Amino acid sequence: MRLNAFLCFFFLPFALAAQTVLGNYSLKNKPTDFAYKVSRPQKPVKLLFQNDSEYEVLCFDSSLATSKSFVYKQVEKNNRFVNSLETDSLLSLYFINIKTGYFYALTTRFSDSSFAWKELFREQDKEHFLKAVPFQNTLCVLSVNEANNDLIIKKFNHTRLVSTDTFQIEFPLFMSALKSNLNMLNQEPFSDIGITYVDYEIEQDISDIYTDRKLYVRDDKLIMTFDQLNTSHLVIIDMAKNKSYYKKFSFKLELETSASTTKGNSFLYKDYFFRVTSNGHQLNLAIIDFRNFKLIRNHNIYDDQPIEIKNGPMIFEESTNGSVPSLEAIKTPENFFKVVRGADLGVTARQMPIGTYELIVGSHMAEVYQSPALSAPMGMGFGMAGIGFGMGASVMDPYYYPYGMGTRSYNVTIQKAYFHTVLTDKEFAHVPLALQPSYSDRKKAYWKRHVRMSKMPEIEVEYRWKNKMHYGYWDKKMSKFMLLEFEP
Repeated sequence: MRLNAFLCFFFLPFALAAQTVLGNYSLKNKPTDFAYKVSRPQKPVKLLFQNDSEYEVLCFDSSLATSKSFVYKQVEKNNRFVNSLETDSLLSLYFINIKTGYFYALTTRFSDSSFAWKELFREQDKEHFLKAVPFQNTLCVLSVNEANNDLIIKKFNHTRLVSTDTFQIEFPLFMSALKSNLNMLNQEPFSDIGITYVDYEIEQDISDIYTDRKLYVRDDKLIMTFDQLNTSHLVIIDMAKNKSYYKKFSFKLELETSASTTKGNSFLYKDYFFRVTSNGHQLNLAIIDFRNFKLIRNHNIYDDQPIEIKNGPMIFEESTNGSVPSLEAIKTPENFFKVVRGADLGVTARQMPIGTYELIVGSHMAEVYQSPALSAPMGMGFGMAGIGFGMGASVMDPYYYPYGMGTRSYNVTIQKAYFHTVLTDKEFAHVPLALQPSYSDRKKAYWKRHVRMSKMPEIEVEYRWKNKMHYGYWDKKMSKFMLLEFEP
């Protein structure tokens, strides 16, 4: 069964009433290469637009009725935006220079829109920048010392260095895990190590979380997960106690096969750790209480048996060179496993208003094929561009962004196979409820109906505002930035 008809029948009529065009905006930053949200959650929205010659910050009032912008033009093309920090009167934008290792802050005061550029520090010889993440009204800048496996965290309040803390990481493969397969990450690395930061403000899709290493901010802790075959490694940084911890979970399947055929991935959400493990014939979903590291429930799925925990159909989703995804129903568990076997596993979770959890369980695979005019096809997997990033060649990895490859004599196909499951709170037993359209469903329906040339937007940003999702993208034909609001 083709799901395009299903989309038109169910999602599109719903989507027409569920999304509102907030406006379209002519930017001074042209052509725009990147777009980011740079405001605090639930504060008046501010968006950053960046290219090689200038930065533009577009500010909205609390009603989103009016906006103003200010531009900074003294730009170094090797600087990469890494995050932001905002207070009521001050906005700081943080950049790292991928050539020199200098870390900078660009601050602006809302009272007069003036800018100040300041160098904060430079990475030492054996230090590698990893990520910059917001943490309790400060910005934590993470680096790793390759000589001793130390994690260095510099905490900034705008341009003021609050503290520098060093944590000895017990995970022996810490550095090598951060260095491996950078082109498989779905967020651009800014040095020769990388990790995917999970932003809970946005509903996660399989393409957001399929990578083998993730960074979470939860309460007073920074948590890094590393998924390998039948093992998940957890590095926990307790910022309040100034200590680091290492945990290791091992997962064993009932159907014994070669260890090399086993794959696994995980997702941390609220107080629960969700782990999927598969050997190509069996798929196990394990739910662990993250407060005490005890197993709550196992759900097992087999390629020769019906999937009893699924809500709705199994779905095969495919996109080539950034095309709007096509959706098709997968008829049998055997066919579902055929897709999953050659791909990267993933699981996402979100809590529903009625208290249940909705999970997406499935796989993601990106295949890159070079034009026959250049050479033989390549069957290599490459990462998917992360939310908030424009599409174009990365300086660190020229093959990083797959959607832009179609214009550089490469064809890129992204395939996903997945199903939804609804589980109870606490016990995580299956609930046979009808699915409700998610924000991701509504967005796909909007693309199907409105996006020109059947291509997903290359420059986009999304965020939550007053319990509604906002989605903005650059409309090439109009040469304007479109901003939409989706009902929850």
